[in-house]
Amino acid sequence: MTDPDIRRESRESGADNTEYRIAHLQERLVREEIAELGMRIESRGGAVVVSGTVPTAECRDTVVRVAEEELAGVPVRTDIVVADATAPDRPEELA
Repeated sequence: MTDPDIRRESRESGADNTEYRIAHLQERLVREEIAELGMRIESRGGAVVVSGTVPTAECRDTVVRVAEEELAGVPVRTDIVVADATAPDRPEELA
C-alpha cells in the first residue's frame, strides 16, 4: 500500500469506530434510562453532536458526562434543551 492508501484506510476505520461508539452511547443512554430515545447523536465533520430535550438540568449534565466518557478522544458538541414542565402562571391568550 502507498502512504495515501494507508491514510484513507485509517480515516475510514476511524469513522466506523466513531459510528460504533455512537451506537454504544445511544444504547447506554436508553439502557440506563438516562435519556429518552429522542436524543439525536450524529457525526458531523470531525465531531459528534448530541442534541435533544431532557426533563432536568441534572439529566442534561448526565448525558454530557456519559457522552464524553463513551466518546473519549472525539470532540463532542451538545445542544441539549431542558424542558420546562411547570404549569403556566396565566392562561394562554389566542388572537
